[in-house]
Amino acid sequence: MEEHAERIVKEAVKQGAKDAVAEITVDRSYQVRFARNQPVIVNQWRRSVGSVFLAVGKHLVAGEITNFDRIPETIANLLKAAKATPENPDYAGLAKGPFKYARPSVDRKVLAIDDGSDYVEAAVNGAVEEGAKECAGSFWRYNEDHYLETSNGASGRDQRAGLYLSIRALVSLESSGHGVACATKLSEFDPDRAGHKAGRIAALAKNPKGGTPGKYDIVFDPLILGSLIDQVGGRASAYTVMAGLSPFLKKLGKTVAAPSVTIADDATTDSLGRCRFDAEGVPIRRKAIVQNGVLKTYLHNTSTAKKFKTRSTGNAGIIAPEPFVLSLKPGDWTRDELFNEVKDGLWLTNTWYTRYQSYVTGDFSTIPRDGIFRIKKGEVVEAWKDVRLTDNLINVWKSVKGISKKPEQVTWWGEVGVPTFAPYALASKIGITKSAM
Repeated sequence: MEEHAERIVKEAVKQGAKDAVAEITVDRSYQVRFARNQPVIVNQWRRSVGSVFLAVGKHLVAGEITNFDRIPETIANLLKAAKATPENPDYAGLAKGPFKYARPSVDRKVLAIDDGSDYVEAAVNGAVEEGAKECAGSFWRYNEDHYLETSNGASGRDQRAGLYLSIRALVSLESSGHGVACATKLSEFDPDRAGHKAGRIAALAKNPKGGTPGKYDIVFDPLILGSLIDQVGGRASAYTVMAGLSPFLKKLGKTVAAPSVTIADDATTDSLGRCRFDAEGVPIRRKAIVQNGVLKTYLHNTSTAKKFKTRSTGNAGIIAPEPFVLSLKPGDWTRDELFNEVKDGLWLTNTWYTRYQSYVTGDFSTIPRDGIFRIKKGEVVEAWKDVRLTDNLINVWKSVKGISKKPEQVTWWGEVGVPTFAPYALASKIGITKSAM
């Protein structure tokens, strides 16, 4: 695969490309999908795909190569497409290699897994023990090799492996709970805990009633807090700032969150998003996006860094920089202490359909799901439905009063697309409106 990546880059340069990047992914992942408490589909991948980026001057194109016997023909077609596109005036080339990378390492016990039924059974049994009637979700064992080559001297290999389980438990159509388990080491993978959490939330959410609009103190569960952390990471991309899709424009060095809030991007950690290099081959490093409430940096590739007169943060996306692994620094509260602080408020466990009324100001709304609970004097007194969280992204983060000590790694396709380490958090006087649903 290293040879294929080298051939792609050499052929692209030979045919007239100014810049070329080839990343070949060898995917050997495994999946079990389950419904009604039973596995229903098993998928196993054995595929190799080449992702290609080419620049002819400032004419850019990206594509895929799946037939490595037809590299010259595919490159010719991509270059023809590139020349037909408008120029991208902000493109400033690729990072200059070579670079040194940490050696890849994975848990061999994870790679050895070829049957996920026991993990599915553990999650389902945990949910049923809590009162769930029906469960659905998926189990994944990831195993990918990545081979990168660029025309500017970067060359690297990475191996990425991990385990993921997502379970949604139902007591009734209106009473559901969601749990996830994520790990790169088999010893740290706990599907039973994910199942118990999903089942416990579903059982608590029985007989929900329509919620009342107002301003509430809210305890955010790690899943919904992970969504809010994900929003910060995505809006901190220099591309979204330049495109007018971020409330962080002209906010560098300014307060955008409470002093207790530090949000970092760090794909060197043991996480499902762990990687050694970005799409240009720049080595991954930790950087604080928000530190003690202050916006410290945007996420950059080579082109955006030149635009902002700084250096790449190692977050390419060649066109749009992106976060890889996000984390909120833990606080010094326990989960129970956060709940006890709430005299009359809410506990939100998950969300979906986050939408912005204004990207520039950060005004947004999102629909809580999988357990919406009214809290009085630290205790759950009833379940709600049909409400929205309607507020401002910066205001929500400025309103954080407390953060728990123990983060959880969370991700799911709906709202937490970037693997994220999220604790519990308490924020004050957050807007709740009635949902149109």
